[in-house]
Amino acid sequence: MGSGETPGATPSEPVPARILLIEDDLPLAHIVAKHLRARGHDAQIAASAEEAAEQIAHGFRPTIVLLDINLPGDSGWAFLRSGALEAAGKPPVFVVSATTVPPSRLREFGCAGYLPKPFAVSTLIEIVERHPSDADGAETSVPQGEFDAF
Repeated sequence: MGSGETPGATPSEPVPARILLIEDDLPLAHIVAKHLRARGHDAQIAASAEEAAEQIAHGFRPTIVLLDINLPGDSGWAFLRSGALEAAGKPPVFVVSATTVPPSRLREFGCAGYLPKPFAVSTLIEIVERHPSDADGAETSVPQGEFDAF
């Protein structure tokens, strides 16, 4: 069985991901989580960096993290500096933010990619579902373009 495959999964089925969605815009977070759960993923919401660290400390082990930068309390960058993700096995982090983030900043923090807000939910789902099979570890960023109202 290759990397990212699960027993019983066919090549066309997405591998279920455990997603930690760190987003303080709760209506947006709930919409995104609803779409991810409808696709069979386990999506947990944390409204702050501190709440995300607490979820990890209590044993949640995400396979991917979707991280907003401008959060109440500690910023997304502070969360990445905190080392909280070490206990979770250093899952890939995708920055999802209305703030423009230069590629050098993503590299500095070892982020897997960047999705600017607003974004199409389908684009976010594509990132989540293709990431487990990304064996090359290439940075995944989405250019500004046509997006849904999310």
